[in-house]
Amino acid sequence: MRGVILAAGEGKRMGHHTDDVPKAFLEFDGRTLYDRQRRLLEPHVDGTSIVLGYRHDTVLDRYDPDDPIVLEDWDRYENAASLLLALRRIDDDVLVLNGDILVDERELERLAEQFDALRGRLNLVGCIPGLQHEATAIRWDESGRVAAYGLIEGHQHAGFGIVSREHRSAAMDILRDRLEEWYPCVYPQTPTQPLLIPDTRHVEVNRPADLEQARAWLASERIQCA
Repeated sequence: MRGVILAAGEGKRMGHHTDDVPKAFLEFDGRTLYDRQRRLLEPHVDGTSIVLGYRHDTVLDRYDPDDPIVLEDWDRYENAASLLLALRRIDDDVLVLNGDILVDERELERLAEQFDALRGRLNLVGCIPGLQHEATAIRWDESGRVAAYGLIEGHQHAGFGIVSREHRSAAMDILRDRLEEWYPCVYPQTPTQPLLIPDTRHVEVNRPADLEQARAWLASERIQCA
């Protein structure tokens, strides 16, 4: 399995914090989000690629990330284009991580274990329980397969999941036709099962105030994170 971090966007909601670098390369407590994410993925993958776009020259010069993939038209498309670019390069199962989240390492371990138990027959997608309709959500049917995503009543997408190699070709076909959409459009269209994770084991950095929240989250004795 290969890790992929999606970090091509500008992150406008972060204001001046992302004037020079995308959110994944914001530094706090002496480390970037990217460094923490890469270390989180290490036990479960053979290597990690990162999809860059906004300020990619600065990122490459300053941080020298492992296996960068550059989306040249990052400002024209949504992150479906980022995942498509990664899937074209990687002929393997892909553990996808949004470039603005941190998750407790125990939840990534659960994800990998469940994927192994399914023997790659299904994709998996992390979801935060509790029905809501204000953030991008995932909904599934009575059989436990993902049936819908979007600004719907459902369980919030947690920003990580696995796209099985078995469904790679179908996923690329779907993404190719939906470059202006968010990449979870893949999940209702290919066989996918949700993985519910506690909201206390996940943090997302969207706004400047979230940096302090992330620091407190990392400092919590209840959290295990790289």
